[in-house]
Parts: sequence; structure tokens; C-alpha cells
Amino acid sequence: MKISLNWLKDYITFNTSLDDFVHKLTMAGIEVEAVHDCHGDKVVEVEVTPNRADCLNMIGIAREVSAVLNKVKKMPSIKKLSFPKTKCDVQIVENDKCPRYIGIVIEGVSVKKTPDTILKRIESLGLRSINNVVDITNFSLLENGQPLHAFDYDKLIGGKIVVRFAKKGEKIVTIDGVERELDPSILVIADEKRPVAIAGIMGGQDTEVTSATKNILLESACFDQVLIRRTSRKLALSSDSSYRFERGVDFDGVEYGSRRATDLILQTAGGKMTSYNNLVAKKPRKIQTTVNISLDEINSSLGAKLTTAKCKTILNKLDFKVSSTKGGMFKITPPSFRTDIKASVDIIEEVSRIIGYDNLPMTMPEIKATDITTDNRQVCRKRVAQTMVMQGVSEIITYSMINQVALEKSHQGNLKGIKISNPLTLDQEMMRPTMLPSLLSVVQFNLNKGQKNLRLFEIGKVYTGNKEKDVLAVVMTGDRDKDWRETMLKPLDFFDLKGCLEQVFLKLGNDSVLFEQDAQEYFEDGAAVIKVKSQSIGSIGEVHEDVLDNWGIKQQKVWFAQIDLDALYSGSAFEKRFQPISGYPAVVRDISLAVKNSVSFQQIKDIVYELGGKLLTNISLTEEYIGEKIPEGQRGLVFSLQYQSVERTLTENEVNVVHDRISQALTDRLDAVKR
Repeated sequence: MKISLNWLKDYITFNTSLDDFVHKLTMAGIEVEAVHDCHGDKVVEVEVTPNRADCLNMIGIAREVSAVLNKVKKMPSIKKLSFPKTKCDVQIVENDKCPRYIGIVIEGVSVKKTPDTILKRIESLGLRSINNVVDITNFSLLENGQPLHAFDYDKLIGGKIVVRFAKKGEKIVTIDGVERELDPSILVIADEKRPVAIAGIMGGQDTEVTSATKNILLESACFDQVLIRRTSRKLALSSDSSYRFERGVDFDGVEYGSRRATDLILQTAGGKMTSYNNLVAKKPRKIQTTVNISLDEINSSLGAKLTTAKCKTILNKLDFKVSSTKGGMFKITPPSFRTDIKASVDIIEEVSRIIGYDNLPMTMPEIKATDITTDNRQVCRKRVAQTMVMQGVSEIITYSMINQVALEKSHQGNLKGIKISNPLTLDQEMMRPTMLPSLLSVVQFNLNKGQKNLRLFEIGKVYTGNKEKDVLAVVMTGDRDKDWRETMLKPLDFFDLKGCLEQVFLKLGNDSVLFEQDAQEYFEDGAAVIKVKSQSIGSIGEVHEDVLDNWGIKQQKVWFAQIDLDALYSGSAFEKRFQPISGYPAVVRDISLAVKNSVSFQQIKDIVYELGGKLLTNISLTEEYIGEKIPEGQRGLVFSLQYQSVERTLTENEVNVVHDRISQALTDRLDAVKR
């Protein structure tokens, strides 16, 4: 946004130095980016934030300067206009997209060179002169922020204006000479047969005002800002008008802009108004009626001692309506163009920025000491991440958005992700229902870069239905870390991944986790479902070869696990449990069995601990054998059982009793054979 200081002084008189002006404007929240000389004028370029569309015009800037410098603002004088009772033919088909449209037909205009007073103003801000009618619409836009457009009325077929969506196959040549193809998502201004302008963006060449024009229709309207933004992007077409419509045009400013431009056209181009139509299709919903705030609240927030008069003066300069109530309260009504004012904190911001943040006293805030509490979820998440990192697994963060193709490649096309209504790219069309595609894409990327040995994890969210949940996803591929004691590198396998997860469960104080064999389409045989108290919380296994082929991962296995952390949070216990170290010797005995392949280690472990009682302190699998002397469908297992007491040295006899009882129970319950 450019500001002409000479033009600005038409509305407000000040003699502040340029440096002081720039500093105060910047401190008020309108950042000055550059200052240029322009034929005896100073042109200031400012950065206007998206929520301050009211500052995209000279009057808006004059309002701010009036408040900052405490000067009186002079509004341009407009001759009292008597609009004709005859209505021009305007029809709004899309009420939601065009809530207001004012059309004014002026006949007998003289299109000629623009007067110097207007010409200098628009040229100082970088616009080139076209003719007096078009230049006045541009002048009004720069002055009060209301975009306008003038049509050659005689070129409008049927003398009619229709605000509608374009029809499929319609085209328009815009005033820049480019033919543009339209579609039904684009709002247009049409006559009886064809589009004559792209609503809110640019007019058409067929109806533009030229030196031969005698009669015009002046348009002043407001359009849906989201629709204008999307249309501008779709057509790769932007203009001064679209820039303002995208940020929001004041509903009440539509009439002021039309009156100002009409007055100037009648003065400079002559003519007579013959018809007029102020069509309100839909009144805007009032975002904010009033804000109630006390002087104490303002002073407490700013650490200042402002008076009631000072605050009222500042807000009045900004066109806020302020009334005092009993108890030192202000009842404040923001102007219609300040849609960003919604709460008391916004009023405090207005007061503070006009005073100047550098003018506020420096005071230390009063901070009361309070206990910092963390919930179970935060503690769990931190412990999970720390445990994984301590095991040499690197944390990654991936996008939460994927596409359907990624799910299909991962053999998870049956999962339903939450679709995004307006995705930035086709690769991010939905919120992910699973982590597998995200981690496989990272594996693929790293393998292509020559990184073959990967151990990665992510703690993130997955989305199903209308719910989201925290999950831990882990992926491993390649070889284990090189060890000077090993001459051959060993590849990572199922048990490396399972061991990492078991450490996580251990750190969370959850010792009731089971791994049960289960089949999944995206896993090879031998995968497992992870359960806590009979509830499935995740899965683990080797990623299926077909899935790896889909992702371009060749010649090495990939192991993947995903755990629902939400299911673990509630069942995690963090109390430190003291276990005394026994001062008495332990007794170790082995059991060698041949069991069916369907028998799990967990089944054996449950029986051993059930019958071992307090004397049994540990069980570990020391050997697995399949081959000679082992029947088909079975496997030979050797377990090491440790017995120990914290009270005394165990006798051989009492160990034998317990050990024999365990051995017999295993053979009876599991149909096992002692070896």
C-alpha cells in the first residue's frame, strides 16, 4: 500500500518531520517499508496486515494518523445527490456471494482527459491515466477503499445487469486483452446474454468505457471474499479491486464509494443520473455489537495510568463510539469496517498502539508462584520418546496428510481417512488414518540417498471418523550396529523391534502386554497383534514384499510396528516399586521340552509363574531347536528357571518340589514332552 503525503494532507493537517511520521506510524502497527520521492511529493510504502483492510485507502490511513498525532480529520465534501426513482435493471442471482449491489446509470457523459488534481493523485501512487471516468473509479478506490467499475451502458445487451455464476464454456476477454475461459465456480457480472466482468476482479473489454462512450453504468458492490480469492488464484489474475475484496470490503462503504464517485463524475464528465438501484440481497451478520471494558482493565493490562478522557479521545479518533457507564465501565461500539474487533483485548491493543508501545512505562508483571502440573499423557509421551532414543532409534516428524494412493500402496485402502475439502496438493488430500505410508515414504527417501540402516520412530496423530489419537510408529531396516566382536553384520529382525517396544512398556510400568500371532494384509506371515488386558492396542511385523515393491523398496526387509498410545496412557503406572536384592544364593534349573508350534512362550511363562510362587524370580528361553529327533510340527525349547529367596538359602529339596510341579504342569496342560 502506497501513501502520498501531499494527498494525505487533504484530509489532515500536520507538520511532523518525515522521520517522526514514519516512526509513529510503524509503532502504531502500520509498518513503513520504504519512502520515495515523486515529483515534489513523498510516497510512503506501508505493510498492512490482512486483518486491517480498512487501512488500504487514504482515508483509512488519515484516520490512523489523526489518532496517532491527535489531529482533526477532514472528510471529503460530497454534494447532496438526488437519485432518480427509476430503477436500473439489476438482478442478483447469488445472494450469498453478492450481498449488495448499487448500480447508477449516468447519461450524456463526456469522456475526456482527467483533471490535474485527480491525475496527480493517482499517478503518484503508480496508476496510469485512462480517461476521466475510469480514473475517478480508481481515485475513489484509493481514497476510500471501495472498488468500483464503470460499464459502457449502451454496450450492455438489454441494458441489464445479472450477478450469477458463469456457465460452462463461457469466455470473456478482460480489459487486459486476454481471453479467459470461465467455469461454474466463477462469479460474473453479466448482461442479458454474456459475461461482461469477472466479479470483483476485472471488467470485460467489450463493455469498457472509451472516448466514444456517452452513457455509463457505475457499479459499486461487495462480494464474498473467499470466492474472490479462489477465483483470483484459479485464473492467476489479480487487481487492485480483488486485493481489497479478498481482505473484506465494508458493507456500509459500498454506498459511500458510489456517492463519492458519482459526485466526481458529474463534476468532471457532466451528464445526468437517469436510473438508480441500491439492491441489498442479504444483510451482513453483525460480528460485534458492543465491547464492555473498564479503565482499570486497560491500565492493568498496559501497566499505565491512563485517564478516561485519554482513552475516549483515542477511540473516537478511530471512529469508535464510546459511552461511559457507572462503575468506570466503557461501552464501545466499533465501526462497521473494523471486523477485527471482537473482545476487550482488542480494545486494549487499539489504545496501546496509538499511544505507542515505546511510550508505555516499563513495569515488571506480577507473577504468582504456582505448581506446574503435567498430565499422564505428557509424562507418557516424554518417556516413550526418551526410551526410544536411548535405544538408538531416531525420532522423525512427517506430515499428517497423505492421499488415497499412499494407502493403496500400503495395502490399507480399506481405511477411511478424513478428506480435506480444499487440499493444497493432491498428495495431501486426507488426514492419515495410519502411520505406515508416512514412515515407508521416509524409508524410501533414505534408501534412495544411500542410507541403508534405519531405525526410526514417530509419535504423532492418526485420524479415524471424527476422532484423533496419539500413536507410536516404529520402522527398522538394514543391519544392526557394527560391533568389533562380530565379523559379520547381522540384519535387524522381528525381535529387535519387539525388544524396543518391550522397553517402552517397561518404562511405562505396564507389564501385562501380550504379543499374539495375527495376520494382516500388509504384513508377511509371523506378524503379531499387541494386546493389553485383552484389548488390541497395535500390531508388529515384517512389511509385506508387495507393499515394499509398491514403494520401490528392494532387496531388504522392513519391520514396522504401530501402537495406540491413548490406550496405554490410562493404564500406565509410574510409581517406583522397591524390590530388595537378595543376599542369598540363587538356584538355576533347566527344563527341556518338545512343544507344538502353536504353543506360545506366553502360555509357558504364565504356567511357570503360576506354580513357581514367590520362589521363582525369573524364566528365560535359552535355546530353540527344530530338526532331528523333534517331531514335525513341534520344536524343542530349553528354559532356564531361577529360584531365590530374600529370607533364607533355599534347600535342594524345596526347589525340587516346585521345579517338578512346574515340569509336570507343562507336560499335562500343553501336551508337551520332556527331553
